[in-house]
Amino acid sequence: MPVADTTTGTASRTLACGNCGDAMQSLRLAGHYDRAIEIDLCAPCHLLWFDRIESARLSGPGVLGLIGAMAEAQSLPHRTLRDDARCPRCRGGLKTVHNRSRWGRSLQLECLTQQHGAWQSFAQFLLEKGLVRPLSSADRAALLRRDGRIDCVNCGAPVGATDTECGHCRSVPSLVDVARLARALDPEGAIEPQAVHAAAAERSALACMACGSALETAHALQCGQCGATLAVSRLADAHRQVAALEPALLAHARKPSPQVVRKRLEAHAGDLPRHREWLERMRAGDPNRADDRSADHSVLDWIGGARTSPLRAVFLALAIWFVWWYW
Repeated sequence: MPVADTTTGTASRTLACGNCGDAMQSLRLAGHYDRAIEIDLCAPCHLLWFDRIESARLSGPGVLGLIGAMAEAQSLPHRTLRDDARCPRCRGGLKTVHNRSRWGRSLQLECLTQQHGAWQSFAQFLLEKGLVRPLSSADRAALLRRDGRIDCVNCGAPVGATDTECGHCRSVPSLVDVARLARALDPEGAIEPQAVHAAAAERSALACMACGSALETAHALQCGQCGATLAVSRLADAHRQVAALEPALLAHARKPSPQVVRKRLEAHAGDLPRHREWLERMRAGDPNRADDRSADHSVLDWIGGARTSPLRAVFLALAIWFVWWYW
């Protein structure tokens, strides 16, 4: 179930798909700092349109809502991506852009002339976020034993046991990493203790991220110890596995727990030396601020004194928290 309003927008807001020409669905999703992010989705083409950096602005509940909408769209037959697909805003041409992230490479089709935004297929969006992994021969055999089928992560169509790409959308067969998805929805660990947080993230290749038990192989689909589902090929199944986190994610978005607030304040406090150095360099390069040197030093010395003065540290932490919460 989506966590945000995913109804189609008004006529003035709705965009026509640059691939098939039909009206797209306008999704209003939760973003960081309590902001709403609008993303356009073409269900038959299984494409997402992002204006500039919208995907990076999605919060955990927003990502969960988007994955739910993507899973629902996979019930429709796939429409092939055309060679002459266009930008939905200016109808201009597109260029292929190769993105590199900590999870590897992914592709998107950017507006060529006006940089209005970019298209991404469902699979490429998941790949960019590090939520899918390649389908090995062992995975294929395990999926067929467990589910009796292999589904395309992008369009949901069936994939043959030996196919190297989906026959409908030409996506590379992949698996959704359920444990990594759960961690991506809650990067701050705000909803601990949840089963998925019981093991360290760096152990995910060789240990179950639900219970921490050793896995027989690095590409296991299910934990033999606790029975947790670790990877699925159907997006709806992955969404179903993590949908239970929705209430806690929404509660965290409304009001972070004291533990999370403390972590954020500690992170800001650790950055104070860098800010102090930056202010010193700025003042040294600006002769017009010569008269303000004593005032600047007083402020910097007071901030720096927070390290040794508990009262100052508490006051500074409250000030940072107030600015962050009400900004």
